[in-house]
Amino acid sequence: MKKTMMTLILCSFFATPAMAAFYDVREAIEKLHAAKVDALITVTEDTKLSEDEMKAQDKAFAALEAAVTTAVKESGTEELQEEIIKATVVLLKKDPTQYAGEVVLPLYEKNKKSFLSNLKKLPASDAKLVEDAVKSAARQIKSGNG
Repeated sequence: MKKTMMTLILCSFFATPAMAAFYDVREAIEKLHAAKVDALITVTEDTKLSEDEMKAQDKAFAALEAAVTTAVKESGTEELQEEIIKATVVLLKKDPTQYAGEVVLPLYEKNKKSFLSNLKKLPASDAKLVEDAVKSAARQIKSGNG
């Protein structure tokens, strides 16, 4: 009985960080889905956003930032990285500021090989859009905006 109890205690001690990471990843994916990135309107220079539309954009970017933070912090987040890249494509197409490139930059810098590998799963034009935005954000951080 004592051995079984000790085994359970040890298993729960070691499983807790892994389970917490799993729930963080699941939560980040759910927040990205809840942000309904696809439903955002495409913004141009002439677009006037309502307050609700601005809040929806803010929610989408906040969800993307939280997902990137989780993906950078946790390992083995392939599904999360794929969701981040999908959301990034949509946000880059709908927001002319290209801010999504800046948001995903930490994920790109953490593991360029994995990031670029995930881009290969996209249509070529979408992959180029994301890669260009991220590289532009990296260049701006390194040498400024000019």
